[in-house]
Parts: sequence; structure tokens; C-alpha cells
Amino acid sequence: MQENNESHKEESSGEEEQPVEVDLETESDEEEGDKELLEVQQRADELLEKLMRVQAEFENYRKRMNDRFSEATKYASESILLKVLDIYDNLERALEVDFDENPQAARKGIEAIWKQMQKLFEQEDVRQIEALNQPFDAYYQHSVGKVCDTEKPDGTVVEVYQKGYMIHDKVLRPALVCVNRHETPVNNGDSDKEAPKDEGE
Repeated sequence: MQENNESHKEESSGEEEQPVEVDLETESDEEEGDKELLEVQQRADELLEKLMRVQAEFENYRKRMNDRFSEATKYASESILLKVLDIYDNLERALEVDFDENPQAARKGIEAIWKQMQKLFEQEDVRQIEALNQPFDAYYQHSVGKVCDTEKPDGTVVEVYQKGYMIHDKVLRPALVCVNRHETPVNNGDSDKEAPKDEGE
């Protein structure tokens, strides 16, 4: 009986001494996953920081460009006005001449100013719009008058009230013109016919 108890104890102790199996591969995968997650989070933080830095730089760039644009717009006409001031000075000198005593000198002064204006127009690529005897074009001209002359083509500009000008490829000021329009005669022949009488009359 005692031998059976001892053998039973030996079997029990043998069962208790069996080692617990640990899944090392699973723990390794979890550690690797945690490491990758940490790396992804760090990468995301770096990208977010770069994005915020780029956004701040772009905002500063936009403000600088707006300031430069405002300044350029404010003083865009400065160079033109400097040239106009020279013409204005010459105009003042021309007005100091006595037109009655020396009309030739006054005329020469005005002609010099006119040539100076022509030179300025050439420098700025300002050109006159050729309108007289040309087909009317609403893009280059504004019609402010109308005549009917059957000896001239229909839709032709017959008079220019105010010259128009182009700057580069854009209309600076349209010409004010009078356009020839052939009126269509109204056929009143039917109105002369008597109305049919009723058979009862």
C-alpha cells in the first residue's frame, strides 16, 4: 500500500515538473509590429511637421507677393508720368509765347510738343485705330451716329468724331464714329389697295 502511494506521488510530481510551452514566435511578431507602428508614427509626425513648415513658408511668400504687387500697382504709372511731365514743361513754355506777336514761334512750340507725344506713343506701343472708310467693327469702334448714303458701302464708317487707340493688342480707347446704313424701304403698296367689299353691299 505504501509502495502504491509512493509511486502515485512520483507520477504526480512528474506531471507537475512538465515545462510550460511559450509561443516565442508570437511575442516576436508582436514586438516587431509595435516597432513598425512606432516607426510609422514617427514618420507621420515628421511629415506633419514638414507640412506645417511648408504651409508657413507659403503663407509668408504669399504675403510678400501681395505686398510687391500692391507696390507695383501703386507706382505702375510712375515712368509714364515722368515722360508726361517733360511734355507738360514744354507746354508751359509754349504758353508763355505771345501768340499775337510771334505766331510762328507758338506754332513751332506746339508742333514740338505734338512730336514729343508721338514719340511717347511709339515707346509705349500706342497706335491709332484706322476707322475712316473702314467696315464698322464694334470691338474697335462705337457708333454714335448714322447716315444713309447709297453711294457708299453699307456698314462703312463715314466720319470719325473721336480717334481710337490701341495699346499693344488691346483697345485702349474705341473710336467714336458715324456709320453708313442703307435704309430698307418700306413697301406700302398693299396699303393702297381697297379693302374687299362685302357681297351684301
